[in-house]
Amino acid sequence: MNKPNAIVVGSDLSPQTADLLREAVRLARAYEGHVVLVHAVEPIENPDQADSDTTAFHDQLMRKAEEWMSEQREHWTAEVDLCTYVELGSRVQVLIGAVKQREARALVIGSPFRGDGPPVGIGLQVIAQSPCPVLILP
Repeated sequence: MNKPNAIVVGSDLSPQTADLLREAVRLARAYEGHVVLVHAVEPIENPDQADSDTTAFHDQLMRKAEEWMSEQREHWTAEVDLCTYVELGSRVQVLIGAVKQREARALVIGSPFRGDGPPVGIGLQVIAQSPCPVLILP
């Protein structure tokens, strides 16, 4: 059963995740909730046609993500609970799925807007599909 008041954080496993987690902890404290740290590994497009090197590389991505998440849990010192998971799937579907499943109060992501052109990418899709507020940090 899900705890109420989840703050979902989308992570690309970069150092910027620390900033996202700090903001998520602040929100979790305000809502008397907890933090759910999520990372999506995009699936191989045609797994039946993938060569062994591609499959091995993809498996390595999954292992590294799981190890990274384990380190986050081991070093967690915040006064709110932390749940982490890595899921195979499109980033948009995984994030929106986590928000819906957890009935999240908020979704915290890094800025999807890069460069000088118009904003594009998964960030706009996440914003458009999220049933809860989305906090975007630069």
